[in-house]
Amino acid sequence: MGLILDKENIESYVKNQTDLFDLNSKLTIINIADQADEDNDGFINFIFRIMDDRGKSFILKQARPYMRIFDGESLDVSRNKLEYQTMRIRSGICNDYVPEIFHVDFENNAFIMEDLKAYRPLRFELSKMKRFNELAEQISEYMSKSNFYTSEYFLLSEDHKRLQAAFINIEMRDIMENATFIKDYFNDGKKRDDTHEAIVKWIWKQETVQIETLKSRDIFMKKGQCLVHGDLHTSNVLIRENSLKVIDMEYTFMGPFSADMGYFLANFIFVYGALMVREDCSTNEKLNYAEYILGTIQKTFDNYCKVFRECWEKDAKAVYKRVPGYLEEIERDFLFETMGIMASAAICRVSGDFELTDLNCIDDLQKKNRARSLIMLICHQVFKEREKYVGIDDLIKTIVDTRNIFMSMDGF
Repeated sequence: MGLILDKENIESYVKNQTDLFDLNSKLTIINIADQADEDNDGFINFIFRIMDDRGKSFILKQARPYMRIFDGESLDVSRNKLEYQTMRIRSGICNDYVPEIFHVDFENNAFIMEDLKAYRPLRFELSKMKRFNELAEQISEYMSKSNFYTSEYFLLSEDHKRLQAAFINIEMRDIMENATFIKDYFNDGKKRDDTHEAIVKWIWKQETVQIETLKSRDIFMKKGQCLVHGDLHTSNVLIRENSLKVIDMEYTFMGPFSADMGYFLANFIFVYGALMVREDCSTNEKLNYAEYILGTIQKTFDNYCKVFRECWEKDAKAVYKRVPGYLEEIERDFLFETMGIMASAAICRVSGDFELTDLNCIDDLQKKNRARSLIMLICHQVFKEREKYVGIDDLIKTIVDTRNIFMSMDGF
């Protein structure tokens, strides 16, 4: 493992190993997990803010051979090296959306990167009903360019194979292959309340859900098209008014184009479900923000396809580009698979006994379970209808139609 970095030794480590700070400066070391005012819901890593008396600061991230919040759960520390490598690759493709790294230490499984303290996790900003006009365009550009330029449609075949060999990432992808598609794979032992338990039992009795989650899992496991983030939820997107950064790439592996988009959009289904039942805003405010959430889903997906098509026209290999209709086949598969991964991820996350922080805006337990029910019903309907989808508009229709039926039945 090497040196375990903590608040006691980080100052000497940083001054001896880097030139980021003046040797005579006094450093303050903050464990991010200890900060009650930090919007932080990470489970695994040890992250520290290093700051001098002039306010200059950096973030140190270290992988240890275990999870931060689970005693006895071991993990391969090589995930830190893979995260560094994928960040380097992505910074060469879409530099604006990747934090800058200033120091890497493979021996001690750590790196130091820019401190994004001016940014906030997107998850908590959405919970506060904030709007970001450039979010859809920026996150879709990040996903689309990252996907295309690490795919074999652009890379030499041998280089694509080298990526597949380098980014196997067995332990981290095993977590996602199971937690995203298998009921109760990754729980913390808390008992669900009776209503939550009934919701979970009902959704997993549906044959459609049992079949479609496994079909989506099969695609997620076996389709190695590009280098994916692997855990692109809204807490791993840090945002401010006109820019965003994507963090926590340790789950990276060679997966399907649809992996990151599906996982990202699942988070917007959470926000939408919570929004429909929360009581801290007026009906008009809820409906207006619902339009923003649905519009962001639509714009994110459509702009991804637009940017991917532009990359294709500019840089795809001739052997693919010259075949009429081939890109359209890729786009159809992308839509179908994205819907499956989105619905699977949402159902498994809502099924779990881990706190879903997107629902923390709801205090009443009964209403929180109504939000869970709506999310489950939307995803169930997506599974039933996705074969007929021809565009993202069809998903929006499914969401709105399901909401309307649910609210009329539920006495809203």
